[in-house]
Amino acid sequence: MNKKLFFLAMGLFLSSSMIFGQTIQNSVISSTGASASSGNVKMDYTLGEIVVETFTSGGNTITQGFHQTNLTLVAIENPELFSEINVYPNPANEYINIDIPAGYDMLNITLFDDLGRLVSQQKEVSGLQTLDAHDLATGIYYLQVLSSSTNQSKTFKVIKTK
Repeated sequence: MNKKLFFLAMGLFLSSSMIFGQTIQNSVISSTGASASSGNVKMDYTLGEIVVETFTSGGNTITQGFHQTNLTLVAIENPELFSEINVYPNPANEYINIDIPAGYDMLNITLFDDLGRLVSQQKEVSGLQTLDAHDLATGIYYLQVLSSSTNQSKTFKVIKTK
């Protein structure tokens, strides 16, 4: 009887230690970042993490985010750059006009489809340019105007209809 009681007590002890023996700790695994702790507060951070939620209580702010593994850089264009250039009609059907006022350097005009494939290109142009849109499929296109002397560009979104 003592053996049965001993094994029962050992079984209960071992099973309770296995149930309560594990702890889960919050942590961050990344290539760049750090962890800091003070008292009962711990903070982990990584560079490149995008904030998706913020909580504020009193003087404390906590943010929650996720790690961005596929980074795409997007440039913010100067809205005044090439502001006098007009692209019309939009939506386009038969042709696309690009009106480049006097005073601009010679420009390169490139038309891309919505997947980024080159559709057409004109180099060193000025004045009124017309692109034939008859053979273009219905969809969204991006017209890039590039100054070869300053390497500055502006992209116009053009919609082609039937």
